[in-house]
Amino acid sequence: MALDPRLLRAFVALAGELHFGRAAARLHVTQPALSQQIARLERQLGVRLFDRTRTRVELTEAGAAALESARTAVGAAAAVEELAHGHARGEAGELRLGLSPGAHYVAQTLLAEFARRRPAVRVRASQDSSSALAEQVADGRLDLAIGFCTEPRAGVDCDWLLDEPAVVAVASDHPIAGRARVALAELSAETFALVDSHDGAGYNRAVTERCRAAGFEPRTRPDPHGPMAWETAVRSERCVGLTTRSAAPSTARGVHLLELDPPVSFPLELVQPSTPETARRPAARAFAALAHELSR
Repeated sequence: MALDPRLLRAFVALAGELHFGRAAARLHVTQPALSQQIARLERQLGVRLFDRTRTRVELTEAGAAALESARTAVGAAAAVEELAHGHARGEAGELRLGLSPGAHYVAQTLLAEFARRRPAVRVRASQDSSSALAEQVADGRLDLAIGFCTEPRAGVDCDWLLDEPAVVAVASDHPIAGRARVALAELSAETFALVDSHDGAGYNRAVTERCRAAGFEPRTRPDPHGPMAWETAVRSERCVGLTTRSAAPSTARGVHLLELDPPVSFPLELVQPSTPETARRPAARAFAALAHELSR
């Protein structure tokens, strides 16, 4: 026999009030509905739980004996309901989040605010190139990611969050390292550092587009390869690189950063699976809503 938690709630409420009118009001039901619930529970159990007359309601011996266990069952059912509703509202559960190095500072702000608003959500964060993150979102290993110049690909949507100001990175002994700022057009004779196209085709494309917008076709190192290709080109091969201050912690040693005047920027995106929003994890939907809220 499976007891309906609603019947047990009715029993506990009536046992607490010993008055059908007050118990019905407490449960937000009518008195006839409450009477029907108590009668149904008594039929299921095969015992009378209450003695009732026109003037009073009292627990029977069987009702008194069952009351404590009924209270425990009602409390457990309420806890299960609250836990399920918390997951459904994105207030509990787990979020698998990918972070691009270029989103370092923005991610700090987002994660701190998300932890404040959703303290019961456990965030599992991993860092990788934007291309790798998009692949992991597409195949379901990540719920979403914050990307940097993410290249569009099948299976994901890249929603713009904000533009991060770009800076120029040069080795500390580069001729322009002593300057505070530079115009991108002044770098037309320089060789630009790019990243391995497998990891950052979107970044490489963005660099080329910004140079062209400044009036020149950038000269680049052919076929950059490996995870340290960009850093090696800047530090050891006298190339110039475009980056952001968010990404600077991974490239600061031996590198000088110059402001760009006029300003140039790179986009940060929220990378999400191309599935209906209702099919995504509630915690992921909550984080995405927060990301868009804070980026306004």
